[in-house]
Amino acid sequence: MFPKSNFVLPPLLEANQLHEILKEKNFDQNYRVIEAFFSDKFHQNFDQEHVPKAIYFDALHGADSNDYIPKNIPSVEKFEEYVSFLGISNEHHVIIYDRSENGFLVSGRAWYLFKMFGHEKVSILNGGLSFWKKSKFDLTNDLFSPTKTKFKANYNKNMIRNFEDIQNNIKTKEMVLIDSRESESFNKVHPEKGIKEHIPNSVNIPYSSLFDLENALLKNPSELKKLFENNDVDLNRPMIISCMFGVRSCTTAFAAHLSGAKSFSLYPGSWNEYHQKIKE
Repeated sequence: MFPKSNFVLPPLLEANQLHEILKEKNFDQNYRVIEAFFSDKFHQNFDQEHVPKAIYFDALHGADSNDYIPKNIPSVEKFEEYVSFLGISNEHHVIIYDRSENGFLVSGRAWYLFKMFGHEKVSILNGGLSFWKKSKFDLTNDLFSPTKTKFKANYNKNMIRNFEDIQNNIKTKEMVLIDSRESESFNKVHPEKGIKEHIPNSVNIPYSSLFDLENALLKNPSELKKLFENNDVDLNRPMIISCMFGVRSCTTAFAAHLSGAKSFSLYPGSWNEYHQKIKE
């Protein structure tokens, strides 16, 4: 049985907190750090330098992608197999970072996958690798390869919505529809039809608005909560979050989670699928 850590980590982890956690004697037994990206072709960047003890995580591994959903989610079986292969068990607290500008582009999707597959012990490193470097914390090219273990998923089907769910919700308005694309894309008017190019009844909360752009960090929970409230989003109502390809919307879901949202789900097809299917 693994020795238990003395405290529960918050969903949003600061760089200085991870710096201290890495010093813990039982770190390997209690934690796993993953660097998330799409596909394995960026593994070379990881091999050159990364956060100590980090494992490379392909957030699209096992995903059955297609033209409608080019960044789909994996099956339960494939996710279990991959995570187990990486040496991550249900006992580990998973800490995620990526190399994007603010550290959330892929981390948000990886966080969503773990949550959707029933793993509650998961955090995102605020600012990602960029802020870690800015903080002058250690980097390494040493590869940490833990032994394969057993990860058992508990899939929450209510965290995923499809095209039919969206069509139904347009009629019922049971759930709040949030679009995480930038305002320019959300408000773009179709040149022939003269209508705005977004799902009807959607509320626009741009991905960029989630961040303190001066420091390249996620806004604090009180600021995020105010952002939702200023856009008339009732955090007590269930919500469906989309964007262009179902990626940036995962960070919006994370922000909603930090703000106290009771229920949220992802539409992986997002606008890319929706605008194609309504033409058929």
